[in-house]
Amino acid sequence: MKTVFDSRENNLDFVRLSLAVLVIFSHSFPLGNRTEHLEPVVRLTHGQSTAGVIAVDAFFIISGFLITNSFLRSRSVWDYFRKRIARIYPGFLACMLVCALIVAPLAGAASPYKHLVPRMVNFLGRALCLQEFSYNHAFPGNPSSSLNGSIWSISYEFGCYIAIALLGMVGFLRKRHLIQSFFCASLILVLAISLLVKVWAPGGPFWDHILGHRYFWERVLLRSPLIPMYLSGVVFYLYRDRIRHSTSWAVIALCVLAVSCFLPFSWQICFPVAGTYLTFWFAFHPRVRLHHFARFGDFSYGTYLYAFPIQQLIVRWIGRPVNPYLLFLFAMPVSLLTAVLSWHAVEKWFLSPRRKHGEDAPILPSGISGISGVANLPNDKVIGKML
Repeated sequence: MKTVFDSRENNLDFVRLSLAVLVIFSHSFPLGNRTEHLEPVVRLTHGQSTAGVIAVDAFFIISGFLITNSFLRSRSVWDYFRKRIARIYPGFLACMLVCALIVAPLAGAASPYKHLVPRMVNFLGRALCLQEFSYNHAFPGNPSSSLNGSIWSISYEFGCYIAIALLGMVGFLRKRHLIQSFFCASLILVLAISLLVKVWAPGGPFWDHILGHRYFWERVLLRSPLIPMYLSGVVFYLYRDRIRHSTSWAVIALCVLAVSCFLPFSWQICFPVAGTYLTFWFAFHPRVRLHHFARFGDFSYGTYLYAFPIQQLIVRWIGRPVNPYLLFLFAMPVSLLTAVLSWHAVEKWFLSPRRKHGEDAPILPSGISGISGVANLPNDKVIGKML
């Protein structure tokens, strides 16, 4: 049964580029004036989230939806990984080369390795793991010393690609009630960790060794719990035949998020549900016609990759704290232009002809699952489809 959430006429490309621009806006506050406390979303949610965190969360929600579709449409597991590698690695490697050869010297960064071979080994090894290469003393006068503080999420994204493949290969993607249970369990886990860190607040070398540094728990697991975000997109995809596209539901979801702004520990629990519905309600709204927004290129990934170092270079060039709104206005057009160059010079050459020209891959009809795309159909329909 085809639903509104199966339509190729959607606004997903517009949403993704908007989210990348939202990350630029959010980063302008800590990078421009050394604090994020004046960022509008921080104030609105009473410190529970930022605009950048919401953008990353929505990226993972959309990715869970689309990557599940990609796996189920792929001819084989290798075909699935070939497409995922082609989408994420070329742009990332090109960005790391730009950071190493252009941004690092301009930032005053120095390699911790004296000789060329160790530098190259470090660069290649960390780039293959989708991580930033090692360096010291970057941007000494800036609020942040990071060359590219945005790319931390890329390795987690690829980890989710691997997780989807594992879930598919063991047949769990055919059991949507099981995936729903995983999602609910992840929300409970986030709530438990929130209480553990905020109320008990373990710390010190011993607990840092056992649990990991508290900064990681607070910034990655609490503010941006990526596992429930990604699973929410997967669950939405698997249940899209039972989910109504309703403005009334969207209003209720918006009210839930509004209330969660005033309740401690609630935003991280409510956003994977209410935020997911709002994201896809807008993305697949039949009256919002921002279709084929990427017909000239999908610039969201390049914008996300290059915006942070561009903002850092602007702050270094000015040499003093910058009004966040001015920094956003300076950085946004430069980041978009760089993303256009990244797409046309690197990214598009590794993609399929359809995606290269901004055409979304079709969404599977509801109820079809399995790597071949026919595993859950009744036997007579499977035979008919094969014939």
